[in-house]
Formats: sequence, structure tokens, C-alpha cells
Amino acid sequence: MVFPGIIDRYVFREISGSFLFCFAVFLITGLIAGFLPLLQKSIEVGLTVTLLQVLVSAFPGTLVTVLPLSIMIGILLGLGRMAADNEIAALKSSGVSVTRLLPPVLLLGLTGFGLSLFCTFILVPRGISEGRKLMHEAASRRIDAGIEEKTFFDSLKNLLIYVEKIDSSTGIMDRVFIRESSQPDEINTIMAQKGKSAPDPEGKSLILNLRNGTIIKENSNGDSTGSLAFESYVFRFPVDRVGIEKPTQSFEELSIPEIRKKVQDALEQPEPSPDIREFHRKVATFARMLITQRFTHPLACLALALFAFPLGVLNLGRSRLNNVSVGLAVIFLYYAFTLATERIARSGLAPPELMLPLPCATFLVASAYFVRQVRLEKIPGTMRLVQRVLLRIRMRAK
Repeated sequence: MVFPGIIDRYVFREISGSFLFCFAVFLITGLIAGFLPLLQKSIEVGLTVTLLQVLVSAFPGTLVTVLPLSIMIGILLGLGRMAADNEIAALKSSGVSVTRLLPPVLLLGLTGFGLSLFCTFILVPRGISEGRKLMHEAASRRIDAGIEEKTFFDSLKNLLIYVEKIDSSTGIMDRVFIRESSQPDEINTIMAQKGKSAPDPEGKSLILNLRNGTIIKENSNGDSTGSLAFESYVFRFPVDRVGIEKPTQSFEELSIPEIRKKVQDALEQPEPSPDIREFHRKVATFARMLITQRFTHPLACLALALFAFPLGVLNLGRSRLNNVSVGLAVIFLYYAFTLATERIARSGLAPPELMLPLPCATFLVASAYFVRQVRLEKIPGTMRLVQRVLLRIRMRAK
């Protein structure tokens, strides 16, 4: 796209320069944060990890996370500098509408949206797949190293493990699901509230110490043959290391049609137990959330970019950091709203397709309202309140 005027090129240089600086800082920070857990697990199992392997697996997910933040802060820094130096006021006094500055902002938001969409559909699944390959190599050295939260562990024949959450500091697992079918005429399904892996001195078994759960026994036809509740149970699964198989792909590594097919196959299996039906329901909900998030995460770039525009053109003080401070508060509200909608969708209170796009839709509508107010030379009441707060903070600082 070629900008039609000098103003567009000038504004785009301002916001893109600030965006690139913020993007570099956030990206490096995110890569370091993603490198440390992999490095810790690699040290535990004696696995050699190269920098390239870390970048391949961690870069796409980090990119999707930092793009919306970088775009919003970059726009606020660029437009905030122009507002603080009265450049925007000079443009308005010469008869140029403030919405004339919107096309460069919209272009940056659409660019981030397209790049993030490419990552969520192609690069992120590939990065997760590369990370899973490293974990599979680690599992060949230490079996429990391949168990990750919200990921099916199926590296061992006749064993399936799913863990809702793992505390990285203590190794304690929350809501553990185990399906073991080593006996031809018996299938054991174990569901426990807590669990923790235990080392096997001989290295021949996978040992999990489970607490507060239920064991459901089924025959080869899927009919229940009994159940047993326990407070404490030691699950021991003998391992033939030659039989460690390559794990099947998780939902995060699959395309949208493949995710839907995998969920459909799971739902078509016989479900004699209400607990197993509940487990399949949670898996289906997680899959629907994952599909929806592949669209909503990129849309955050556009929503935050448009919301940053009216905040940036307002002169909230001599320092451009005033606009950035307000922007950081907005980002906090956006992601708090996002986490709340994810929690509601995960609990089953509302469909993910309705709840997850709600933050983006809300911010797009709010940004349209704020842009209209700024175009009419009206400062929204929220912004007047923010200006008074900033003024009081400066007066107390003096």
C-alpha cells in the first residue's frame, strides 16, 4: 500500500519506529521466559538443546503474544509524542481532521492481524510440534519428562495420561486422568485430584503418587465392571523403553479440520461412565476454545490498535509517558477481560464461540465511540477523569 500523502508517511514513521522498538524488547523478554522452562527440563534429563531449537519452538507463540502489546504501545508513543509537541493541535488548526491520522494506525493494526493470523494457523502448530519432539527425546531418557499440562501423553503403549495443570516449582499435578489398557480384557480409568511423579531407582517403571480419586474398571466391550474410590494410590506402569512410541499430535499441532475430526472420534467412542463423559466434554470444550482463539488472538492486534488511536491523539500532558501509562491500564483491562471470558467458556457456562470474541468486539465498539468523540472535539468523560488523576499525581510529585 502506498500512502496518498505526506501526513500518512510521517505518522506511519512515528508509530512504526516506536512499534519496532517495543516489539524487540517484548520479543527478547518473551523468548527468554520461554527458554527457561525448556532449559530446566533439559538439564533435568541431560538433554542438549541448541539456541535454534529454542527459537523454532518458542518464537511463533511469543510473537502472537507480544504483537498486540507492541502495536498499542508503539502507537501511543508515536502519537503521544506528536500530541505532547502540539503537532496534532497544529494539524487541527490548519483544518486537518484528526481522523486523517487514522489510516496509518489502521494499516499497522491490519499488518499485525495478518502476521498473527499466519502464526496461529501455521507457525505456532509447527513450533509446538518441534517442542514436542524435544520432549519425546527427553521422554526416552526420563519417562515422566514428557508429561505436560493440557497435553495428551501417549508415548507409552496402552497408556494415556492427561493433566489439567502442573506446578512448575513443586511438580504437583492437578486433575489427573489416566487410561491404562495393558491387559487385553481389562481397561482401567483413573481420575485423581492431585498427583506427582516419583523416581524409579531401576528406571523400569513410570510411578505416579495419586491422591483423592477414583478407579473405574471396564471390560474389553466397554462395560463397567466396578469402581473404587481412594485417598492415596501409587500407580506403577512397567516400561519397555524399546516400546516408547512416537506421541500422536496434540490439538495445538493440528489444523482446524483435524481438531474437529479428533474430537468427533472421541465423542463416538462408548461412554458407559458419567466421569468419562465429563472428561470428553471438557476435551471438546478445550478444542472449541482453541479453534476460536486462533481467530481472536490475531484480532487483538486490530482492536488494541484502534483503541490506542484516540488515546494517542489526546494531549494528556507534556510527557508522552502519560499516554503510555493509560495504555498499560487499558491493556491490563483487556487481558483481565480475556481471562474472565476464557474462564466462563472453560466452565461451560457459555459457548466459547460467543465468549472469547467478546473482549475484541467490546474494544472495537468502544474505540469507534472514542474516535467519534475525538473527531467532534469532545474529550470523553473517562479521559477527563484520567487527566485529572494525572494532574494530581504531577502536583503531588512537585
